[in-house]
Amino acid sequence: MNLRLPPIYIKDDDNVSEGMRLKYRYLDLRKPSMQEKLKLRAKTAKVVRDFLDDNGFIETETPMLTKPTPEGARDYLVPSRVNPGEFYALPQSPQLMKQLLMVAGMDRYYQIVKCFRDEDLRANRQPEFTQIDVEMSFVDVEDIISINEKLLYKLFKEIKGIEIKLPIDRMTYSEAMERYGVDKPDLRFGFELKNISDLVQNCGFKVFSGAVESQGSVRGINIKGYGDRFTRKDITALEDYAKTYGAKGLAWIKITQEGITSPIAKFFSEEEFANILERMEGEKGDLILFVADKNSVVYDSLGNLRNEVAKRLNIIDPNDMKLVWITEFPLFEYDEEENRYVAKHHPFTHPMDEDIELLAVSA
Repeated sequence: MNLRLPPIYIKDDDNVSEGMRLKYRYLDLRKPSMQEKLKLRAKTAKVVRDFLDDNGFIETETPMLTKPTPEGARDYLVPSRVNPGEFYALPQSPQLMKQLLMVAGMDRYYQIVKCFRDEDLRANRQPEFTQIDVEMSFVDVEDIISINEKLLYKLFKEIKGIEIKLPIDRMTYSEAMERYGVDKPDLRFGFELKNISDLVQNCGFKVFSGAVESQGSVRGINIKGYGDRFTRKDITALEDYAKTYGAKGLAWIKITQEGITSPIAKFFSEEEFANILERMEGEKGDLILFVADKNSVVYDSLGNLRNEVAKRLNIIDPNDMKLVWITEFPLFEYDEEENRYVAKHHPFTHPMDEDIELLAVSA
């Protein structure tokens, strides 16, 4: 008999690389965890449909091959065989189609729809994804929030057996960026950003003072009470992680029972250093991390770094649901690659949609 071991085992803890899992997807999909995810997705879609149907929404299907339109990301283009040199575009969202439906008098519409955006692959950017697209006519922000909160309440109760607190808390975009560095903040732990630009604008550390002089900023996060968990090697690993988001480096201060360790302490006077520690609420057992650069880099690197630190410390409770509405998104943001302002494109809503976003943090 010619017996061969399967390329991957059909079990959840096989510890196989993602590449191997995708190569043998027909085996990977037989794992119990993958089967459960497919069932969960199907159940979620049914709950959404039942809720929206009960609230007067009509499910419709819109075309996939459309005319290219300028939006927040690049279109995938499909060449036309019958019209040489002409192209269709795959939809980034059914935006134009659903607006036609609104004009046609269908004032409550929904679609669980596939969308396509030709973007670099990142954790919160996928080339194709499925979204629940809901449109209502003659409504204001409160109407939109109300119907979505009721939908979320039903989803969490029927899918996870959890009754979430209504109304859901709200936070403006500017507050989210200032405190957390991202427009999708995880509120289940601290490590909030603090701005020390005013304290270091005239200091002897040129990395800090130069960033402020160039209209950037210097901000930090305090990994409060967990400083002893990080060695020099660990801090270097965190620096490498921050660099993937554009940071040129990561300055740090570690406060232990023996005293303060920091490669940047020598650049500050005693008063300057004391003011920094006070602003950062530094105490024994803390590790304070800083990034100095233009604001977009500072926010992006520190905002994602605080999430990464929490994951490495394993302090996030997957059963702790901290939901928040992020409101008042800016309509435009400056794109340095295109050297112009473009429509603000954030991961959960279309740039032309209402200026609200829901962040649901769950397992």
